[in-house]
Amino acid sequence: MRIITILSFLLICFTGHAIAESYENVNPTGAEATVWYRVSRDNQIAFMDMLTKEFNNNNPFGIKINAVSAGHYGQIFTKFVNLIGTEELPDMVVGYQNQLALFNMPGAESLINMDDLVKSKKWAMHPETMADIPSSFLAQDISSDFGNARLGFPPRRSMEILYANMDWLKELGYNEIPKNPKDFRAAACKASKQAFSGSKDPSAKSIGWEIGTDASRLGSVILAFGGETLDKSKGAYVFDNPEALAASKLISEMSEEGCLRSATEKYGEQTDFGNGVALFTTSSSSGLPYYGKAVSKGANFNWSIYSVPHTTPQPRGNLYGPSFGITKKSDKRKQVAVWLWLREFLKPVNQAQFVRLTNYVPVRMSTMNLLDDYRKKNPQFDIIRELMKTAGSETPPSASYEEVRGLMKDALAEILNGADHVKVMQDLNEEANRLHQEALDQLKE
Repeated sequence: MRIITILSFLLICFTGHAIAESYENVNPTGAEATVWYRVSRDNQIAFMDMLTKEFNNNNPFGIKINAVSAGHYGQIFTKFVNLIGTEELPDMVVGYQNQLALFNMPGAESLINMDDLVKSKKWAMHPETMADIPSSFLAQDISSDFGNARLGFPPRRSMEILYANMDWLKELGYNEIPKNPKDFRAAACKASKQAFSGSKDPSAKSIGWEIGTDASRLGSVILAFGGETLDKSKGAYVFDNPEALAASKLISEMSEEGCLRSATEKYGEQTDFGNGVALFTTSSSSGLPYYGKAVSKGANFNWSIYSVPHTTPQPRGNLYGPSFGITKKSDKRKQVAVWLWLREFLKPVNQAQFVRLTNYVPVRMSTMNLLDDYRKKNPQFDIIRELMKTAGSETPPSASYEEVRGLMKDALAEILNGADHVKVMQDLNEEANRLHQEALDQLKE
């Protein structure tokens, strides 16, 4: 299995022990450090270059940061792993929570516990700044596998959201997006029998709910039913608990009834939504402008968004996105230096510009007050602002999740193809926990 290969490689590369660090007496004057981040478009890179240049010119310690666009997440992961045990590792690296966990497995132990800086008397952000970041964002990087250490800190997030054709809903007799699974299912099934009057492709079979076969689609429904992927308090995956099985049952039954189908091509659900063929679809909030373009070029209807319909008292969206981890090196000045650079990136004025360039959700809530121009062009973004307050996350900071995501994708495809959803979820849970136990056993060695 891939996770065993990775862990075996890490064991060969490097040895070390995780200990609490103190930064109270560290003076970062003159420190030089490297940051690996992930954006790819020229205007995004230009913004990061400008932000870093201003930080280098204006910080009071004479710190010099070299911030580099280091490729996509898979490339960053591979490059980082290959450099473990050398001085060529970057001082800060971006990665998903499960990737950061892999960087910290025995034999690697490459990252610090960022709480040593986040909660430092000298280097912590102001309490009002921390309060500006939703607790759900901050909780994502706390790993139960590593004694509740903070392996990373969030620079931005996306949210899984439900896209809805409001004009079609009105034709079906609904004045708003259904908030609970029962009403959602009824609307979707009705749409599968009653095509949208404004459809751009009348020959296409209308569908109530169309999704891509991605782990986040399954994870989002589980969260909406009050479940989790991995229960941190138990240290185990819970794909076979009542909430997860209720989620898989909804998917299974809606698929059997012809009210839900999977997209047949990449972004096919976005295309079908824009053409008025699919009433609902679920996808990332970063796709808002692309959905807007699909609608304006397609059936040109009124549309809106909400969280995946939920059984919980409050909507429970699915937040996901990478975090920055700080590399463990002997020169602590570098660790303070990159933390101060990240604090600069997290200022609302910088977060606002990053949102305009990337469509990601900012981690600082006050950033929304600087985005009147963006919100005017993307009015649905205000709905996301409210949904963020009660959101959860499918992505645990566990090394095992690297492979479990693939298992979730396969499980969703099986359910959509008519397999017994209970058996599929039980098998998923068994295999996920086997992988998780292997990772935990590595930590005990």
